[in-house]
Amino acid sequence: MPETANINYNSFTSNEKLYKTLEALDDRSNLVYEPIGETWEGRPVPYVRVDGGDTDVFYTAQQHGDENHVAEAALQLLRRFAAGGRRVDSILDELTLHVVPRHNPDGWAPADDNETPQRRNGRPDDVCHDGPYFGPNQCGPVDPNRQHYFGIDPDILEAVDGIDPDLIPDENPSPETQAMLDKAEEVGADMVMDFHHQFTLRNDDCELINASTLWPLNEAAPEEAVDLSRQISAYSYQQTKDLGHTTWDTYPGGTTANIARNGHGVRGRGSVLFEFRGQASDLGNASKGRLVTVINTVMNELLEGIGSGELYDVDPADADDIPPRGDYFWKELPRSEWGPEHEAYRE
Repeated sequence: MPETANINYNSFTSNEKLYKTLEALDDRSNLVYEPIGETWEGRPVPYVRVDGGDTDVFYTAQQHGDENHVAEAALQLLRRFAAGGRRVDSILDELTLHVVPRHNPDGWAPADDNETPQRRNGRPDDVCHDGPYFGPNQCGPVDPNRQHYFGIDPDILEAVDGIDPDLIPDENPSPETQAMLDKAEEVGADMVMDFHHQFTLRNDDCELINASTLWPLNEAAPEEAVDLSRQISAYSYQQTKDLGHTTWDTYPGGTTANIARNGHGVRGRGSVLFEFRGQASDLGNASKGRLVTVINTVMNELLEGIGSGELYDVDPADADDIPPRGDYFWKELPRSEWGPEHEAYRE
């Protein structure tokens, strides 16, 4: 962990403030805010729609409660679209934007009391289920990003993931994810972008990697969906790689359809994972402004590219130009061996 990281969550948006902000944006702009479900602890799952063109673009952020900068960036994005303007209007001529800015309010809730937020949701410890991916007797909180297989044809899941369809529970153990799945199906989402955080990595030049991306790898994802997903990743990289503090690599993700990136790809959607530097427990308030700017820039550039049509001109093969996976920043770098280039990244 960076030695100067200040583990303090008070500068981030609380659940209560998030809901009030979205209600205010709904009251005074063209944004439509509505809760689309409830968490285990009874908190609303927030969803915002900005009506526009025929292409339905769905952003979901903070599936993991301890990955909070992405929610701040999503809120900034919504403020921009609430304010409007010619560029926003031009984007909305082509697309309708759907945003779940905080997918996992229960996971974030401890931070509202300046305690460490949690990756998983708020399912009680005594609630259990048997599942096809992680076996029997799974009790307590679950990872919302391991529950995106609900609604996919069980025969497909059996064929490509090797699971036993008889072990699929009747109810999704993540009501947050089920609410998002239901809404994406209802609106006919064409693209789903999933925004996360990861641990701190570096490239061979000892530059911090601030952004990573990956597309569907599940063999049941249609070729057209994979190509669109690769265009999304490649376009994001091309448009931001030369900007300050936006250094990229390719995320080393898996193939199973229970995670959002693959699950929505199997459904035939453009589906992309974005991972940005820093878990909440690493950074606290450190680098908040810089990271939120990086994330917000990626979010906006994607919408600009979809709106202008430039994204569709990208060769899907260009995704292979994104640099390979970096290495953990502190791996094999004892503090005593840091030089000036390393000191520059202490935060």
